[in-house]
Amino acid sequence: MDELFLIEKKIGEVAAIVSLQLKEEDTNFVEDKWEVFEPKVVVEKKVRAEGEEGEEAEPEAAPEEAEGKGPKFDPSEFKWTVTERRAKNLPQVFKDFKGINCNTELKKAESFSTQTFEAISKCLDDFCDRLVATSGSNNIYQQVIFKE
Repeated sequence: MDELFLIEKKIGEVAAIVSLQLKEEDTNFVEDKWEVFEPKVVVEKKVRAEGEEGEEAEPEAAPEEAEGKGPKFDPSEFKWTVTERRAKNLPQVFKDFKGINCNTELKKAESFSTQTFEAISKCLDDFCDRLVATSGSNNIYQQVIFKE
């Protein structure tokens, strides 16, 4: 993921990626794990009554309100996915990064040729022809699956 962002930053926009694989990679990331926060514990301060001994305690204003700032950020008010140690693969990163303009395709190498080296050559020719024809208006991620 970092490499993709560095390429975009240093070299230029990545308009298409071709991936030659032995196994199909999933293009949709399923967010099935969610962060669970412990419930808040509200602590109330007791205010001394007027008849009690000692100094009268006045209720203190919250530090955020005293300084004129808004309330403190509470992450438990939002729904968060668990992303730690759950890596996304390249098609998922590319699709999420490019948004709705991303076309992900899956093709079998046999559709180009029965011989591996010829299939690679024809696949890359087809991919480059399509990329030049669209002139970068669509972001393309193409997977080509070969037999093991």
